Amino acid sequence: MNVILVHGSYGKPFENWFPWLESELSKKGISCYVPTFPTPEHQNYCDWGKLLDYYSNIGFINEDTILIGHSCGAICVTRYLCERNIRIRGLITVSGYNNYTGNDPHIDELNSSFYCEDEVIQKIQNLTSQRISYISTNDPFISQDALENFSRTIDSQLVVIEGAGHFNANAGYTEFHQILEYIL
Repeated sequence: MNVILVHGSYGKPFENWFPWLESELSKKGISCYVPTFPTPEHQNYCDWGKLLDYYSNIGFINEDTILIGHSCGAICVTRYLCERNIRIRGLITVSGYNNYTGNDPHIDELNSSFYCEDEVIQKIQNLTSQRISYISTNDPFISQDALENFSRTIDSQLVVIEGAGHFNANAGYTEFHQILEYIL
């Protein structure tokens, strides 16, 4: 088994709970990859898909992979798997959403190329039997409706965590024990 984590807008692999999860999984002998996706320049589905293609082509995305998507990384990996018909072991989304526009036109523009029709991402149900979505009661960027709708659309187990914000360091998320436990 291996794990690949895809960050969101303005994300980096060495922030939030990402390095902690990578370290904890490594201690258990599980390879965890947290690629740097280009953001904000080249933050679009086509360019991020090319990086995911690389991981797929070298065999890192396969039927024994758990993919984790944080924020817009969730729709990116879900759409990617569905469009390329790639089977994986499991999908974990954290603050995941699709087709959402908020109060920041710049962020909305950055994320818009990742969005797709719900029918496209519903195909994930045939590509993995293990899907779980973590959302917070007080996400400052994404509406509760959009978070819940994404989970319903992909038919994932929904886990609502009280007061977790956007599951980033600003919300105190430098560790994420629930995800580690789920993977193990």
